[in-house]
Amino acid sequence: MNQIQTCLSGIQSKVCEGDEEEKGKTKTADVRDRGELHVHLNGAIPVPMIRKILADEATELPPGFLIERDLLRNTPCHSLASYLTPWQALRLFPQKRENLDRISNAIFASLVENSVRFVELRSSVLYLAHLLKCSPTEALEHLIESTRNAASHYGIRHGLILTVTRGDYGAVCLSTLLQAYQDLGEPDDVVGLDLAGDEEIPYPPELPSLFRNAKDRFGFGITIHAGETGRVENVKAAVNFFGADRIGHGTAAGKDSRLLDELVTKDICIEVCPISNRLTGAVPPDEAHPLLEFRRFGVPFVICSDNPGIHQHGLADDHATAMAEGLTARDLNQQYKEAKRYSFIRDLD
Repeated sequence: MNQIQTCLSGIQSKVCEGDEEEKGKTKTADVRDRGELHVHLNGAIPVPMIRKILADEATELPPGFLIERDLLRNTPCHSLASYLTPWQALRLFPQKRENLDRISNAIFASLVENSVRFVELRSSVLYLAHLLKCSPTEALEHLIESTRNAASHYGIRHGLILTVTRGDYGAVCLSTLLQAYQDLGEPDDVVGLDLAGDEEIPYPPELPSLFRNAKDRFGFGITIHAGETGRVENVKAAVNFFGADRIGHGTAAGKDSRLLDELVTKDICIEVCPISNRLTGAVPPDEAHPLLEFRRFGVPFVICSDNPGIHQHGLADDHATAMAEGLTARDLNQQYKEAKRYSFIRDLD
């Protein structure tokens, strides 16, 4: 078992298992402050809270779905689709407004444990509207109130990124989200837009221009999930068509030197999620993580956690894994500054 596999299977309390030298290196990487720029709300819910809400709402799980087997992702999956199996359950709740508050509080408590000082949370508001049986505007209002209260309680700056899923209805979904945002008076809590979902699924041809228009009109930051499944073309599309400020995962970019140079020139940041990248198979077990190429070319990157709830590893563990992948303590000590620089949240001190 190599050092990376050891970290994925045995990270505990911010320290990877391994030889004494690696333990010492990980300890020196402990930092007082962290910023989190890529984390999904429903993928960040601690498992005990998931169990409580499923019981409280008497949620009927899909046939064949076993909590003990299918909710967590601790070992590398054979495909991204397999990695996403937990969402068969995660997309079924909350159906009660008060449980949204419980979720928000549990997530922010976990962020505090990982020394996170500011966070950008991604959420699909349209799913939430369906679950809570309310309008998209009401769902966004509930999400803002819930996360704002939790962030205030735990003393964490936060922003919300509205997620649009790839597919035929992407443009309609984005327009609906933007209308809800306007209906609420364009609240400062919403700081960006995200495009996510299966990268093999096409999106409407007008979607990129809608993203760019929203960026120009509302000042949103744009982050696009791209290059997670090996398609360099998707990273190029995110940069050249969507006007992306950041790229979610972007692992495929590590194999295209011209693209890396373009990312440097345009100052586009890659959101690197070390644990997730190994679990999804975005980075195969026999390959080095491309973050070393990002560093070599001078591409900006930030270490993020993606779905810490289903990994049962928070951002501190992703930092430790990044060291196992080849980063130095000095690299990680610069991460808070980098996260502040590329955050969509305004006026971070």
